[in-house]
Amino acid sequence: MPVSGVDESTPRFLQIGDAEFALIDSSPAETHEPPCLMIHGFTGHRDDFIGVVPRLSRERRVIVPDLRGHGDSVDKAGICGWSFDQLMKDVIGLLDALEIERCDLLGHSMGGMLTLRLALAQPERFRSLIFMCTAPELPQTLSREGFEIGSDIADARGMEGLQVLMEKAARRDCSPTIAGWGERYWSHHRRRLCAMTPESFRGVGTAFFDSESLVDRLPEIEAPTLILVGESDADFLPGADLFEKTLPHVKRVTLAGAEHHPHQENTSAWFAAVETHLAAVGRPTQ
Repeated sequence: MPVSGVDESTPRFLQIGDAEFALIDSSPAETHEPPCLMIHGFTGHRDDFIGVVPRLSRERRVIVPDLRGHGDSVDKAGICGWSFDQLMKDVIGLLDALEIERCDLLGHSMGGMLTLRLALAQPERFRSLIFMCTAPELPQTLSREGFEIGSDIADARGMEGLQVLMEKAARRDCSPTIAGWGERYWSHHRRRLCAMTPESFRGVGTAFFDSESLVDRLPEIEAPTLILVGESDADFLPGADLFEKTLPHVKRVTLAGAEHHPHQENTSAWFAAVETHLAAVGRPTQ
């Protein structure tokens, strides 16, 4: 499997009801560790994690699906539309279809918001949690107006038309961290966004912007939890603060030199934090 973070994986396809989902499913020949399920964010893709799967899957099974409306998974709304409830239903259906009773769960950005809801709804399914560059409530810095304008452009010009305009604007105001990626950032961005449809972009994005705050429910989380955030991820640093302040069993790692994709931007520190966490939750308590 390529490890550049922008190359294309060959997915496994899994039928769940009347919907087909694409996923990376990688594991060693033998393991006694629980699987690790990784959930990407809004406009994300299973290949957001392609660079870290080979190493993580040396010791455990690693599963990375394309969420509904993303990547190569089903591009139609489900019985619950594009809601978080539907995305959660899809994830639980995936675990059931793979006969996974319990796993470690990592969620990135919007995927972390799903992770929180999954852990509250079915805590017995998740041994531990990793919240990466995410928040228990919608960051105040994110623009609902900008999202609505983008949705209108996608309706009128298609996702390719939206992507061209977004890239043009983003290149004019590019952070040093993103600039450090070079052209590989933009090629992956194009692939991620153009894999969506205008319907899925508007539908999932609306669910994201309509999501309710779950700060008051954070004390209910009993699973050991790791918080990862890039030191320059201005949108999600406040969310990391809320998690750290409120969760009962939490450790936070702020990753130097990283923004919203710390597994790409400070890979060695990211692995150190994740592998330490997984080893700790695997040790028997005294």
